Amino acid sequence: MQESLRNRTISGMIWAGIGKVGALGISFITNMILARLLMPEDFGCIAMLYIFIAISSIFVSGGLGSALIQKKEPTHIDYTTVFYWNIVMSVIFYLILFFTAPAISRMYEMPQLQNVLRIQSLVLLILPFSMVQSNQLQKQMRFKELSTRNICATFAGMVVSVVMAFMGFGLWSLVASSLMSSFTSVILLWSMSSWRPSLEFSFASLKELFSFGGLMLVSSLVESIYTNLQSFIIGKFYSAQDLGYYGQARKLEEIPTNALSSVVNDVSFPAFSSLQDDKSHLKHSLRKTIKTITYLNMPLFALLIVIASPLIHLLYGMRWDTSVPYFQILCLSSMIYTLNTLNTNVIKSLGRSGVYLIVQLSKRLIGIGLIIYGFHYGIFGLLWAIASVGYICFFINAAVNRKLIGYGIWDQMKDVGVYYLTSLAIGAGVYFLGQAMPVNQYLLMVIQIILFCGLYLLVSHFGRFEGYQTYKGIVLERWNARKQKQNH
Repeated sequence: MQESLRNRTISGMIWAGIGKVGALGISFITNMILARLLMPEDFGCIAMLYIFIAISSIFVSGGLGSALIQKKEPTHIDYTTVFYWNIVMSVIFYLILFFTAPAISRMYEMPQLQNVLRIQSLVLLILPFSMVQSNQLQKQMRFKELSTRNICATFAGMVVSVVMAFMGFGLWSLVASSLMSSFTSVILLWSMSSWRPSLEFSFASLKELFSFGGLMLVSSLVESIYTNLQSFIIGKFYSAQDLGYYGQARKLEEIPTNALSSVVNDVSFPAFSSLQDDKSHLKHSLRKTIKTITYLNMPLFALLIVIASPLIHLLYGMRWDTSVPYFQILCLSSMIYTLNTLNTNVIKSLGRSGVYLIVQLSKRLIGIGLIIYGFHYGIFGLLWAIASVGYICFFINAAVNRKLIGYGIWDQMKDVGVYYLTSLAIGAGVYFLGQAMPVNQYLLMVIQIILFCGLYLLVSHFGRFEGYQTYKGIVLERWNARKQKQNH
């Protein structure tokens, strides 16, 4: 039984990874193409409205999807109750957005957003038809089907958006992409799942599920408000064009950030959970993992800061030059993103759900306050406020873990500070050296990448960085094993 669960877990992680990488790759290619066909303000208009769609989606699900997964043995009536509840909520919130669309468009002083919001909000009516099936497949660990769904739905959205953009539909190509992806997802899920709703509804079931789902709703709501607040402020107080530049910078920064955090989450959370009864061992494991992950994470984002200008010109074109400093500031914040992920996973792995919720809410409320304060100093004031939130979150997470496992702020800074400072120092040197080299910007980017990586490895070798020693040991072990296999 345990072996079967282990095999299913490993298989699920592999397929989940394939789904994430596949969908991320398709989205990245789509974004590259559309960035050359559409204007920055087209992306900005969609981003202005996203906060309303995102918050409405949270109320539609109500956290009940998480409750279904968390419940040990949900019944058929649990599923049908959630199904019909989600439909009712989707209609209510669609009507709210439909009738408030004129006021929202007046708030942004952009009349064209009225019809865009009314059409884009149709995704809310599609959403409840995929939730139950998706939750069932997750609970059954059928990640192969879920990954297939993700990749196919993303590809369908890509085809529609690119074709419509070539035909000159502008921002409507982005709206159509969202609708097509959602619709394709529903079709695939209903073909993959044998579950069908019956005409049953239970308020008792709803109350039971909401006792857990309600906390998830509150947490998700605060997280969504925090995540989308910066886009809302930029769209409201600056311009759609500014928001378009910010949105593209954020999307590019999120590619390595999401990829790394996904790997860290998949590996560290179950590993830490297995050590929850041995805090000494857990502390040692966290320390080792932090040194190993940040050894790669910190120089990666420092390098992206260095090559930001040619990278964005190569991927999106010269018209997106304004996104360069936005991207650089966001990358500075992302240097410690996985450090925060590891710290929060420790809190979750210890089963301290109350502590976790308080910590997350505190961090997001502080973040919202800083963002509101920062925008008074212009768009760069806002961006620096966003970047500073990541570092404040680190101090909060590490302070909590000092209480829980005895591994706090000072210990963690001593362990990763050398990677952080080395990455920034080498990055600064390579950047300013590049400014003095009269070569093509793309050739310069290649030279800077080689120079940065070479210097970082050289300093790591002579400085005997623990992260470097770990990866060197793994490579040598694999190399020796391969040689032995060839000799036999």
